[in-house]
Amino acid sequence: MINLNRVNYATSSKEILHDVSFSINTGDKIGLVGPNGAGKTTLLRLINGDLTPTSGEIIKTNEEIGILPQDMRDWLDHSVYEFIEEVTGVKDAREQFDEQCANLEHDSSERTLLLYADALEKYDKFEVASFDTNLEKALKRADISSIDTSKEIGNFSGGQRTRIALAAVFASRYDVVLLDEPTNNLDDKGVVVLEKFIGGSNAAFLMVSHDRRFLRNATSRIIELMGGDQGMRQYGLGYDEYVEAREKAKQATFNRYEQYEKEKKRLGRAARAARIKANSAGSNRSNSDNDKLTAHFRKEKAASVLASAASGMSSRLGQLEEPERPEEDVSLKFLFKEEAGKKLNLLSVSNLEIDYGNEHMIGPVSFSIRTGDKILLKGENGSGKTSVIRGIMGETPVSSGDVHANKQANVIYVDQNQTLPLPDDSALNNLRHLAPSLELHDAINLLIRFNLKKDIIQVIPGSELSGGERAKVLLAGIAANNAGLLILDEPTNNLDIPTIEALEHALKNYNGGVLIVSHDRDFVQNIGITNTISIPTR
Repeated sequence: MINLNRVNYATSSKEILHDVSFSINTGDKIGLVGPNGAGKTTLLRLINGDLTPTSGEIIKTNEEIGILPQDMRDWLDHSVYEFIEEVTGVKDAREQFDEQCANLEHDSSERTLLLYADALEKYDKFEVASFDTNLEKALKRADISSIDTSKEIGNFSGGQRTRIALAAVFASRYDVVLLDEPTNNLDDKGVVVLEKFIGGSNAAFLMVSHDRRFLRNATSRIIELMGGDQGMRQYGLGYDEYVEAREKAKQATFNRYEQYEKEKKRLGRAARAARIKANSAGSNRSNSDNDKLTAHFRKEKAASVLASAASGMSSRLGQLEEPERPEEDVSLKFLFKEEAGKKLNLLSVSNLEIDYGNEHMIGPVSFSIRTGDKILLKGENGSGKTSVIRGIMGETPVSSGDVHANKQANVIYVDQNQTLPLPDDSALNNLRHLAPSLELHDAINLLIRFNLKKDIIQVIPGSELSGGERAKVLLAGIAANNAGLLILDEPTNNLDIPTIEALEHALKNYNGGVLIVSHDRDFVQNIGITNTISIPTR
């Protein structure tokens, strides 16, 4: 269906993809993973034809390829109907067919007939005539059958928008479907429905995701982009087998590099020792007995041999080929200094209600958080989880109820869009804004620990960073502060898997309080949730 042959892509400042080769065949379910900034979204855009490779080729047959957006911010002024009609290719197929029908009325040449036949084939393939029926079924499958499809997407909550994007996947008739983080903000029920749909579809899917359980359930093959000039690795395995194979490869890389370091040190020590002995043997010649020619000769010979040995070992040291360096694990630790044995009340929420309009009331919600608590705020898409958090933070008006926060506890809030405080400034300046007491060199080193490169740290404005890169800056801000309460809305969105695992470890060992919204099932399971608060459905 689609073959990528040694594809490279670079901008004027850096190489993004290097020597990428693989194929997508009928019915393939491929997971695309890799660190933030490795070029995963870029690769989807290359396959879709939105970008052109710097070198190499992407060979396609006649399959219809579609990339379905998960970021709805560019579609807020479109109606639900317009959005789904356009991203599924139905609008384009309808317009092409109408155009060729009009041409056929006054031109019956062979070329026009061929163009009409192509347009008719696409019209039938995308089931244009049945679109309204297919849309109704897709909305029902996405559990939003009651919404008004004539309303603009900007009128819907974040959770409802997520479901609308899901309905677009269900309504598509592409041969190859490209998905970029399809489970971001999608509740557990929606993820399960998506997994079942993908598993039962005849279409091929190439999916960027850092949701480990989704990758485990929905893919049968993993492609890992390494970033920059590192190329890619392909695993004809499911996710769990990929993790096992990758760990073995990682350990082998570590062993090779460790052996290289040992040999390098051994040759260096041996060369230095031989040089010292050679110099010592040579320097003793003038003090030896001039009448003992044999002793002279032996010492000269020994000095020559030792010098030759030192030179040989230095040469071998210079020829020693450095193997691939092992990856450095992301290390993350959140600190909160509290009085020993003393539990602090951090946050109290009592009968909180929010009027969302259209007779939609969120709540009432009541809970409290003390040091050591990890509270999961749970609810289906559209139930109002983010609205509750925004109400607690004073960003959304509340209709009734009380919120009391401990003024002595430093509260850090990270929203689901990874919003930086200084979007027009660098990652470094954003971090120093979040942690004013942090020295310059400490701030740089902290960002480097998150595998952020120099241009990302000091040059590129926050508004141009990827979601994962922004999230890393915010996590660095948490690590640099003595925060008593963390309020995190979908913190794993756009993060790469090593950073998610580091975040899990940090939260599990954090002794402050946590209020969290997350639909990442493995993540929720691993951080040690102490209580779950469900948003009432009204």
